[in-house]
Amino acid sequence: MKNDMLMVNKWKTKKWIVTVVVVLVLLVIFDLSPFGGNIRFYSSWINCGQKPVAAGGELTLGSNLLHYQESAPFQLVRFPQPEYFCTPLEAEQAGYSASPTQYEFPNLQRGA
Repeated sequence: MKNDMLMVNKWKTKKWIVTVVVVLVLLVIFDLSPFGGNIRFYSSWINCGQKPVAAGGELTLGSNLLHYQESAPFQLVRFPQPEYFCTPLEAEQAGYSASPTQYEFPNLQRGA
């Protein structure tokens, strides 16, 4: 009887471990898909040495300007994948405005 209970407990433990591993693998696969993106964001953060700014907006008729914005530290879904810049100055040098409604380049003006 004692051996039977021990076997049941071992089976439950193995089942729990397998479930956790499967869930973690699925989360990593999701994050590597076009809908995830946290791994890419944290990789940019490490490369920059500080939290990067993200490109925002789309250049289409009647929409806002291409601009950069503060990045959220964690988002479950980052779609579409934004381009990341280490500093606002880099974003402005790439043509991204500081404002989504008008052209503003405060970091470029300071450097001039």
